[in-house]
Amino acid sequence: MTKLSLRIFFPVCLFSLLTLILFKNPAWKLVKFTEDKKHDVDYEDLINKNANNAKSNALSKVTDRKSFDLRIIVLVYDRAKSLQRLLNSLNEAEYASDIIKLEIWIDRSEYGNVDNITLQAAINFNYLHGDFEVIVHQHHVGIVGQWLTTWKPNINSNEIVVFLEDDVTVSKYFWKYLKMVHRKFDNRSDINGFSLQGYSRTFSLKHKVTTLRGPKDYTVFLFPVLGSWGFSPSTKNWKQFLDWFYSEDKSSFNPYAPGNIASNWYKTFSSQGKANTMWTMWHIYYAWKNNEYTLHCNFPENAGLTTNWREKGLHYSHTEGSSNKLLTEWKSEYDNLPDHVPYLNLSGHVIHY
Repeated sequence: MTKLSLRIFFPVCLFSLLTLILFKNPAWKLVKFTEDKKHDVDYEDLINKNANNAKSNALSKVTDRKSFDLRIIVLVYDRAKSLQRLLNSLNEAEYASDIIKLEIWIDRSEYGNVDNITLQAAINFNYLHGDFEVIVHQHHVGIVGQWLTTWKPNINSNEIVVFLEDDVTVSKYFWKYLKMVHRKFDNRSDINGFSLQGYSRTFSLKHKVTTLRGPKDYTVFLFPVLGSWGFSPSTKNWKQFLDWFYSEDKSSFNPYAPGNIASNWYKTFSSQGKANTMWTMWHIYYAWKNNEYTLHCNFPENAGLTTNWREKGLHYSHTEGSSNKLLTEWKSEYDNLPDHVPYLNLSGHVIHY
C-alpha cells in the first residue's frame, strides 16, 4: 500500500469507528427528535436503565433534598401541548422562597409504549423555581395508578403535595392559597383535602344538579365530594385512604355512595367497561363512609386557583374549553380564613357551620 493510500486509509477507519460508537450510544440518541408516537427504542433504552425505581438521572434535574415545602405532581399520558400549557403556568406562579419539587409522571399505553412527543416536552422543560424530575412508569397504570401510586405520604413530614392532571392550568396564587389553608385546617380530622377548582356542581340525586357555591361572605366551604381539578390531600387522611383502598377486594365490592349522582356515573362506566377510569368514586365512597369533607374555594364569579380545559379524553367526548376564570388578584380579605367553615350537603345547602 502506498504512503498516500495509508494516509487516507487510517483517517477513514478512525472516522468509521467513531461513527459506530456514537450511534450505538443511547445518550447520543437522546437528542434525536421524532414525531413518531409509536414505541421508540431510543427513549426506552434511557427509561429502562432505571427499571428498578423508575427514576433515571438522564430524565432528572434534581438535588439530594428529600423534604420539600411543596411537591407538585403532574400526571400526563399523551398530551404534550396540554402539558406545556400547565408547566408554563407553574413557572408563572409565586412561591416566595419556599422549597419546591416538581415531578412529571408519564404513563404508558396498555401496550407499554411511551408517547415520545410528551416525553420530550417534559425533558426539555426548564423549571425556574426548584427541583425538577421526569418519571416514567415502568408499565401502564391508568388514571387510578397515576393518582394512587405516585406519592407515598409520610405523616411525620410537613410536606404539602398537590396533584395536577395535564388538562389544567394554575393561578399564580395557587401555592399562596394552599399554604394558607393547610396551615389553618390540617389538624381537622374531618377535612380530607383541599380543592383548587373554582367551578363544580352539586351531587345530589334528589335535587337538580346546579353550580356549587358557598355562602357569599365565605371564601371557603366544606363539601362531601373532592374537586380533582387540582387536589391537595391531607397527608394523614391520604395515607388512611390508600391503606383502605389497597385492602379492599375490587372484584367483589362496588363503592356506591347513597344519594350521590357519582354512583350513577360509576355504574354507567362499569357497564361500559370503564370503571377503572373513575378513581374518584373510591375517594367519594371513603369520604361518605368516614363523614369527611373537602375544603373548596369560594371566590367571586367562580374564579379558581385552577381551571380545567375539559379536553377530549377519558371523560369528555369533545373539547369544551376552560371551566372557569383563574384568580388573577389576591385581595387582603382572602387572608382571613374563618374559624367556622360552612358545611354543605350534596344539594349545596348549608347544614351547619
